[in-house]
Amino acid sequence: MKIIFTSIAVLLFSSITVAQNYTLKECKNLALENNLRLKESKLKIDAAEKVKQNAFTNYFPKVSASANLFRSSKGLLEIETPEFNLPVYDGNPQNLEAATQFAYFPSLSIETLDYANTASVTAIQPIYAGGRISTGNKLASLNQDVQQLQYDLNESEVLVKTEEFYWNLAALNEKKKTIENYQTLLQNLHKEVNDFYEAGLTQKSNVLKVQLELNKIQGNKLQLINGIDVLKMAFAQHLGLENYENLSVTDTIANINAPDFYYQNPSEAIKNRKETTLLNKAIDAEVLQKKLSSGEFLPELGFGVGGLYLDVADNDNFYGVVFASLTIPISDWWGGTYKKQEHNLKIEMAKNNLKEKSQLMQIQISKEYKSLTESYKQIEIAQTSLTQATEYLQELEDTYDAGLTSLSDLLEAKAIDQEALDALIDAKAKHKINEAKYLQTLGK
Repeated sequence: MKIIFTSIAVLLFSSITVAQNYTLKECKNLALENNLRLKESKLKIDAAEKVKQNAFTNYFPKVSASANLFRSSKGLLEIETPEFNLPVYDGNPQNLEAATQFAYFPSLSIETLDYANTASVTAIQPIYAGGRISTGNKLASLNQDVQQLQYDLNESEVLVKTEEFYWNLAALNEKKKTIENYQTLLQNLHKEVNDFYEAGLTQKSNVLKVQLELNKIQGNKLQLINGIDVLKMAFAQHLGLENYENLSVTDTIANINAPDFYYQNPSEAIKNRKETTLLNKAIDAEVLQKKLSSGEFLPELGFGVGGLYLDVADNDNFYGVVFASLTIPISDWWGGTYKKQEHNLKIEMAKNNLKEKSQLMQIQISKEYKSLTESYKQIEIAQTSLTQATEYLQELEDTYDAGLTSLSDLLEAKAIDQEALDALIDAKAKHKINEAKYLQTLGK
């Protein structure tokens, strides 16, 4: 029996789901660690680093090796000579034209060059390449900087999205508590009215009114619970969590700061934006592209050494080679003039883009600040409405107990009070999200 009870206890304990409570800071850390979009950006940074390392190798000599093996069905060189008598010179010039002695040479047939084996190794050190090597390395470094800035921008967007999920979930949790408290009040009221009905002190219609309001609240509560589950699913995916059912947030929306606490002049704020740095990098990239293109029309100078092994016709030898190369493009200069003009236009376009985007960013900052100011005022309005609704409800409860107010008026007052509390929760959550968006536009 002890074993059975112990097994049952273990099973019951293992089936209990323990809520995983997260603070806003913990959720941000999880998002930065597990978000797939940031992982992709990190891979792009690593790829940019490899591109930079590859560009650096262009400063070093280019070493290459080759080997060739040649075989022919017959010799490429064939020599045939007939037999002949070669006059022999006896030392007397007078006898040279009418020689009396001869040397006999038989016919001869020679076939050779039916194979060749070659191998070579060369190393070429670029001395001058029109500045393309140094420019290419600068472009690779700039690309790495751009990928890091893109990562920072994605990181900022992920953090804002995290706050949006977090405060919406916190607001729904607060609404759940509110609707549960309201449901408890209605259940108590329903019991009280039902007791009056059974005692013959009120009509059955009053019992039905409370019951109808309870049914309405139960439907709203079901929708709210489903909304919380859907939000948890999306939030867990954003955080990289496998289980969403136990996800819970601990921070509340109590801390509300006035908009003046965060305000910054838009023209100064854009200097801290990653977008501004990216736009300036785009101008730098076009300038480097112009230099890279111009280098294609400049002379190239290189110095090289090599070794050649040659095995032909039963003779093999090794040769050392030292050489220099100079290449001067001539016919490309005409087309290069138009290429330079094209790059000048692209640089001007990049500068105009910086100017335009800077203006739009200032507008965006002003817009988000207005939204922050508006949501803060909405909190004040919602707080005033809640105070008035609570006072109105208290007054109707007192007059209802005295028999001077109808049950319908009391139910309406309770509904107004509950709606006012929900409106205050929504206003606070929206303000916290607007805080995150405004700080993002400030580059913070």
